Amino acid sequence: MNDREFLEASIAHARASMDPDELVLHDRVAKFRARYIGLARDEELVNALTAMKASIASHFHYGSSAPDKRRIVAVTGLSGAGKSRALEEHMRRMSFDAYVDGDKMGGRPLLVFDAPSPCTPRSLALEGLRALGVPIKPSRKENEAWADFRMSLKSHRVHYVHIDEAQHTIETANALEKAKIADALKQLVQMPDWPVRLILSGVPPLAYFLSNYQLANRRTSVPFEGLVGAAGLETVKEVVQKVVEVHAKLVTGDDFPGDFHERALHAASGQLGSLVQLVRGACERVIFDRRGVVSYTDFAAFYGEWSGCRTHENVFTSEDWTDLKPEEALMREEDFAWRDAKEEKKAKKLKFGQRP
Repeated sequence: MNDREFLEASIAHARASMDPDELVLHDRVAKFRARYIGLARDEELVNALTAMKASIASHFHYGSSAPDKRRIVAVTGLSGAGKSRALEEHMRRMSFDAYVDGDKMGGRPLLVFDAPSPCTPRSLALEGLRALGVPIKPSRKENEAWADFRMSLKSHRVHYVHIDEAQHTIETANALEKAKIADALKQLVQMPDWPVRLILSGVPPLAYFLSNYQLANRRTSVPFEGLVGAAGLETVKEVVQKVVEVHAKLVTGDDFPGDFHERALHAASGQLGSLVQLVRGACERVIFDRRGVVSYTDFAAFYGEWSGCRTHENVFTSEDWTDLKPEEALMREEDFAWRDAKEEKKAKKLKFGQRP
């Protein structure tokens, strides 16, 4: 039994243990959660991925050493912006699937893995080898690990490497390690005998890392900006209507206040991915309650569960909702005290040459 068959058998066992009526509801939820919602920025992402793919097709015309902004596609934005989901959707549509060629040799054009945290030049290469299923030698040195990774990409016929959570590459790295990682990535996309392209996605400070001169003229950036202003509110309206009525096949209730869209945008911290999660969560409550109408209270209830906020700090019920910070909803006094103490300790650190 291979890994796929083992997984299918395990899932079948889990499904067999569930109540059939409940399973129908869960399948309904899974089906509408799988639907994709894009924005105008998706066109920019598709264009970047298409150009990247074309650079592989024209490898023999352009060579490997000259700078080419199509070699790295960088998707940046805050948590909840929808970066990973957008990449998953569009790479699926662009047929990066595994294949078997005429010589019965298997190939997997796309390799996807998360950058480890904390990250070092060596650990990044080893994580790539693990994702390929290559046995890891604990004694492997940094330069050997990268040589193994490059060789393994060729032997597995990988042309595209997507590193998610790529901000980990520099969050704890010192200046030397950052330079080494930048150089290693540059070498990766300049292999003369096997063209490889990089897709890097992550939150700040990824964009800062990509400003490195070795990477800047080899990458195309697609920033996933937050939803703001009138355009952001219009997007909220469209997402709510599409998820509730088109995807979930439910009806929107008549108890929504006039500032609902503003509250929903604030609750999602202005990020599309978080907004979609919020609306889907409200719909899920309705489906499992075997109802057909999504009410304002469903949004308030789901936000409370989702964020972990106190009752009086719920964005959908508080009069002072504009003062609330959704990203801090779960935090309590002890958490704020710990954060403040840490910041105070950091501020007290002496600079070089200072006397205590």
